[in-house]
Amino acid sequence: MVEQHDPAHAGVKAGRVVGLLTALLVVVSLFSVQDSFVGRLESVVQLTGIDPGPSISAYFYLYVGSAALWRYAVGYIAGSLVGVVYDWLDTPSVAVLVGIVLLIGLVDGCIATVDTRSMLIGIGYVLAWLCYVPVFVWLFEKDETDQVTHTSLSEL
Repeated sequence: MVEQHDPAHAGVKAGRVVGLLTALLVVVSLFSVQDSFVGRLESVVQLTGIDPGPSISAYFYLYVGSAALWRYAVGYIAGSLVGVVYDWLDTPSVAVLVGIVLLIGLVDGCIATVDTRSMLIGIGYVLAWLCYVPVFVWLFEKDETDQVTHTSLSEL
């Protein structure tokens, strides 16, 4: 069975790359604020009269893992949707693809900047989304050149 030339498929794979990059960024940003995060959470739990013990640290690591998984899923789904839009637009130029991805990256980067209060993390998100373009183009062209045409017996 031959895999069809499908921009959505290339978009999923490129989205996985973005998902991994943004997951790495969220892990780095959360570990940079680990002490204050754990300290605040510990204070809130102590206000309820409960001894937090080591469960606060376990909660932090679960939170980091969940955030990384969420970022991967966002990259995966958004990457697929970009591939679908690219196909729907009847495979426009790479400039259109850059515009679409840059728009997504800017929105994602602005949200990350507000959330982390770090312009550097926000710029990292935009750059991670811009990595989508060369990966998508490479995969999409690779699918196009790997496509095999079959000859049926009736054509022989």
